[in-house]
Amino acid sequence: MTPVAAAAPEARVLLKGKAGTYTASVFVATTPKRAWAVLTNYEGLAGQLPDLKASRLLKRQGSKLELEHTYQAPYTFGRRIQATLAMTETPIRQLSYTLIRGDQIRRLQGNWTITTVKGGVQLRHQIQVDPEVPAIVRPIYNDLFEANLQQSMQILKKIMEQPG
Repeated sequence: MTPVAAAAPEARVLLKGKAGTYTASVFVATTPKRAWAVLTNYEGLAGQLPDLKASRLLKRQGSKLELEHTYQAPYTFGRRIQATLAMTETPIRQLSYTLIRGDQIRRLQGNWTITTVKGGVQLRHQIQVDPEVPAIVRPIYNDLFEANLQQSMQILKKIMEQPG
């Protein structure tokens, strides 16, 4: 059996939290400007992230906007879930969002932050999610959601590290 080299600590997604309240962070070897451009390419990220099947900008007024997202992933148990989010941009540092309305979602809010660090940026996603699922399946939902969150952060890192 060939030993597998461990990923450098800065390459791994750090996930803290449980039961619907999480903070995920990862080091990205890129500029804040590039990280921001990827993060705010709302419609372009649809289909690239494992759960985001569609994203549509409904309206924008300065730094405030509304997006309609369609999610479909193992944590949605294969169902397409619609959500309308109110977003507030603080270029090129933070993006906050909160649920306006959504299918089978009681609460969804959080923020993305981009912090300049030596050699790149630290990308952090804080999220609180409360789905309308029976209590008996909540642990399964949480496990699937956590796996998706880690995968999404790795994909964003990869996209952000590509030349713009």
